[in-house]
Amino acid sequence: MEIEAAAKMNELAKAHAALKADDLVRLRSLSMRERSTLIESACKAAAIIQRSRMAAGLPPVEPAPWPASTWEFLKRHAARVRT
Repeated sequence: MEIEAAAKMNELAKAHAALKADDLVRLRSLSMRERSTLIESACKAAAIIQRSRMAAGLPPVEPAPWPASTWEFLKRHAARVRT
């Protein structure tokens, strides 16, 4: 029974990875205008969620801190722009 469950989980993980890969290909094929529209929609949805949380008396969502790799990228980019 455990082997069947592990095999099923592995199959689901592979299917999920394939979907993520397809999503990345689709996102990379979008124009800058399409990407900006997508980002704007996501921001509007986040604002609606925050307003709904406030109306329900819930605290605001605390964003996760950026990973160290993001900070390193930003440092390298900033250094390159300054020079």
